[in-house]
Amino acid sequence: MFFLALAGAFWFVQSLDQQRETVLRIPVDYMGIPEDVELTNELPRRIDVTIRDEGLTLLKYNKSNTVPLALDLERVYFAKGRIVITADQLKNRISRYVLPTTAVLKFNPDSIVVEYFKLESATLPIKLQGDVKLSSQYVLSDSVRIEPSKVKVFGPKEVVDTMTAVFTEKLDLRSVDDTTLVKVKLEKPKSGIKYSFDDVNVGIFVEMFTEKKIEVPITIINAPENVNVRLFPHTVSVTYNVGISNFNRVKENDIQVIFDYTEAKELQRRRYELQIKNNSKYISSIRSTPERVEFLIEEK
Repeated sequence: MFFLALAGAFWFVQSLDQQRETVLRIPVDYMGIPEDVELTNELPRRIDVTIRDEGLTLLKYNKSNTVPLALDLERVYFAKGRIVITADQLKNRISRYVLPTTAVLKFNPDSIVVEYFKLESATLPIKLQGDVKLSSQYVLSDSVRIEPSKVKVFGPKEVVDTMTAVFTEKLDLRSVDDTTLVKVKLEKPKSGIKYSFDDVNVGIFVEMFTEKKIEVPITIINAPENVNVRLFPHTVSVTYNVGISNFNRVKENDIQVIFDYTEAKELQRRRYELQIKNNSKYISSIRSTPERVEFLIEEK
């Protein structure tokens, strides 16, 4: 057995000095393809290169950890076309993977064809879908933030032209009593549509609120000049909620209590339900006392 093993080892050493062939598998990475370009054919993910050299030299090739061949496809793209990476171009790049003594016999594929067409693009706002409910005694201290607030959309022109916004997946939160930051995925795109990114960060900013009460005069609108409208009472007490940090940001004209003559004159009874207009993003839950007023219409 010893002599048999010795003979085998001697044969192996001898074979290392002989010319032998092997296949070097080089993975391929494609770089620089714009987002608005859609490929219509499948590109090879590797190139099989048949090489020849002495057996000892071939042992130097680490076939399991070959650095990918990066093909840069950054260039001017037309509405539709094809890019051909020729055999000479590939051979020039492949030569960097082999030693000077190694002969490249062949490689497969021997060229690469990239077929493409350009997509229509549009930048659209992102809208949040869902239901966010705050704990009692809490209000939003700022508007809900979506970052990024817009997304670039790519696809066929006839589809992109019908889109006005991109929606998130539904976000349902209950009893929110602290500032909340969550990552939310965009809704699955329509067939043939793709986005420049797939998710957004949503910020919900809350704080405890306090209640404030003010006296507000009633504003009469749409009354002709030859008519005098008398209200009973002519001011109302308005109560609203405001976040503690925004308490001093509320101005006198942020809340309007409105009496609309056009609506009131058609009523059978001389009692009108007041309209309340909120001009501030900081206040909520507005209610007035009284909610209705009596009125008298007189000609001047």
